[in-house]
Amino acid sequence: MQTPKEHTRREILQAAREEFIQLGFEKASMRTIAKKAKVSTSNIYNYFDNKEHLLVAILKPVLEGMEKAFQHVSHPNQFEKRFTESYETWKERFNIALEYVDANRDYFTLLLLKSQGSSMEDFHEEVLTRLTKVNYEQYQTFKTANPNYKGEVNEFVIRNILSFFLNIFVQMIRQNISKAEMLQYEDSFLKFLHFGYKGSIASDLN
Repeated sequence: MQTPKEHTRREILQAAREEFIQLGFEKASMRTIAKKAKVSTSNIYNYFDNKEHLLVAILKPVLEGMEKAFQHVSHPNQFEKRFTESYETWKERFNIALEYVDANRDYFTLLLLKSQGSSMEDFHEEVLTRLTKVNYEQYQTFKTANPNYKGEVNEFVIRNILSFFLNIFVQMIRQNISKAEMLQYEDSFLKFLHFGYKGSIASDLN
């Protein structure tokens, strides 16, 4: 059973989430949030230090989920594993990401479209930079362990490949594309990522 304080905190978070999604972080008013939550403005500050603290608290579930995913892909052997993964494995991973983004669409709308003026406004670029660094380090580890490997990949190339992948989900949110529509597009995306340009236009590749 919720205590009165827990109930009030939850009401404030819900009111703030609605206000942020409707108006964006910058234009959202603490006074309006208080009114929607049926508390005084001063009472909000008994629970949250400021508007930024409110935003971070709202986004906490999805940020924690993404951090778990990041820890998974940060394993040193991930680069080598990608050489042997089948197209179906790529598809399975894509669908896990798709399911997660779709299930948390409101959070990602807030994070990607409505967080200007907050510490979260560059979240997309920060994730891309972090993933690029990890992938490049994994590549360097792979090259050290496999001195006969002749391939060369630089950070610029890695960053742009990752940017393409991440942007699929960013555009899903920006354009409000449904999960059903995304499932219609996924083969084209994944064949491009897995097989290159020819794969994206050749229907007989598996």
